[in-house]
Amino acid sequence: MSLLDSVEEALKATGVIRLPGATLLVAVSGGPDSVALLSLLHELAQRNAFHIHAAHLDHGLRGTESDEDARHVQEVCLRLGVPVATEKADVAALRARYRLSWEAAARQARYDFLARVSRTVGATVVALGHTADDQAETVLLHLLRGTGIRGLRGMLPLSRWRSRDGASEVALVRPLLGVARQETEAYCASHGLAPRYDSSNLEERFTRNRIRRNLMPQLRRYNPAVTQALVRLAGTVAQDVAYIDQQVQAAWPSIAIREPWGVRLDRHAFNELHPGLQAHALQRAYAEVAGESLDLNLAQIQGMRRMAEQGAGRALSLGHGLRFFTTYQELVVSRKAQDSPWPELEPLELPDSPGEVCAKGWRISLRRLAVSEMATEQLGNDPFRAYLSGDAVGGNALVRIRKPGDSFQPLGMKGSKKLKDFMIDAHIPRLWRDGVPLVVTEEGIAWVVGWRIAHWARVTPETEEVVEITFFREDRQN
Repeated sequence: MSLLDSVEEALKATGVIRLPGATLLVAVSGGPDSVALLSLLHELAQRNAFHIHAAHLDHGLRGTESDEDARHVQEVCLRLGVPVATEKADVAALRARYRLSWEAAARQARYDFLARVSRTVGATVVALGHTADDQAETVLLHLLRGTGIRGLRGMLPLSRWRSRDGASEVALVRPLLGVARQETEAYCASHGLAPRYDSSNLEERFTRNRIRRNLMPQLRRYNPAVTQALVRLAGTVAQDVAYIDQQVQAAWPSIAIREPWGVRLDRHAFNELHPGLQAHALQRAYAEVAGESLDLNLAQIQGMRRMAEQGAGRALSLGHGLRFFTTYQELVVSRKAQDSPWPELEPLELPDSPGEVCAKGWRISLRRLAVSEMATEQLGNDPFRAYLSGDAVGGNALVRIRKPGDSFQPLGMKGSKKLKDFMIDAHIPRLWRDGVPLVVTEEGIAWVVGWRIAHWARVTPETEEVVEITFFREDRQN
């Protein structure tokens, strides 16, 4: 099969050129892989009635060399008659803002740019020039960093990228994943294309470059076809992961709630999952919050699963501004707190039973039940619903936020502690604490909503009447 036919088959397999008149945005760095892809897609566009538009981002990291790359891409596009969008990024500022590595900052700048251009030109997908050699290097890179099975997929022929804030998203297609880098170089030579070569690809401070220049040649001494072997491995694993993801999707509605600030997983339901599904459920929660197509490493997954079994009060930094923490009912993957997710709340009295009251962002209901009316499996299923002893709570309860001097007796503790200390121990982010609702009676704080009820307010065998209180987030996003 010719290189042109191979790329066409790859595009058809992913379904991105089935709509006549569709526009593909081609990311062009100026190197042999992206220049060959641009030329191939230019030829295929005429055969398959789609349009192409090019995009080039100058990362501004190599001085005049970067400027020359940008000019070269513009010349190639002019020669082919392909419109091109160019831009220069401030990768250093992005790196400092998000505390990223140079590679991660450049990657984020690149995909942000491609997503913006894609929206501007109406492209349905962005075509990237990653080859089989890139795929083999990626699998090894993930393996060396301690990946789980997901990392062994390498890069997918068709995937999606989403920005950290969720504001932009773009589909990515990689039609050269089955093509060797040597083939793209030969194509450029035979078609009179003079690609640019990035000098930073020679710098061994980057792990990928060391894999390319040192590790791969050593592995070829054991297996001359190691690149093809790693590409086959990636394809096989991708099929297995796709099936596992179907199983996670089936369980997802019963274990997860999506919030603007993160994902909440029901800890009990999560712990009931098969360990294999647990790992992939954590990966999904992480990916939904991280936005980008990032994977947890094996050590992170093992740490998160261990904390899920141990109970409340554990926390783990996941990098990229994300954290994982546990409560008695939940496992939470969230962005590190910058703003409180809780609606502003003024003090208000709870209604008589049954009844509801509305506050800014909240709808609160109260019911009084006989113990026989409450199924034991209801306990702890929803962090925004509590069952309290009616005898202990009494008839006058109100909802407010914390104030200086508050104390609280958490469930399971004999004595009381400062509410501030409880919130610290429960890993409630500092910037959230002033907004967390409290159910308060004459006896004291009966419930720190979303986290824990008071020990004295619990339902016991002697309890005759149960008070059910439920908080509904009017603006909650599932």
